[in-house]
Amino acid sequence: MALHIADAEVSRLATALAKLERTTKTEAVRRALRRTLAERQGEAKPKGLREFAEGLVAAGREQGIGPVTKEEMDALWGMDVVDGD
Repeated sequence: MALHIADAEVSRLATALAKLERTTKTEAVRRALRRTLAERQGEAKPKGLREFAEGLVAAGREQGIGPVTKEEMDALWGMDVVDGD
């Protein structure tokens, strides 16, 4: 079933959200609608681990936080020393 968006601002917002979430406009709108419905219905908790992880990734992108590199993870664990010493 098709959803036609005739409003220029809504289309622009959907495009911006899709870019932030690195997904399609359809998926960005789906996620936004699900989040809004969950909030309004008092069900702000994620339904499962996948949705929770997707929420964390989206929140990180909104804050300009990218994925953690191997070097950053190693430094957090104190593994910046080469093995064999």
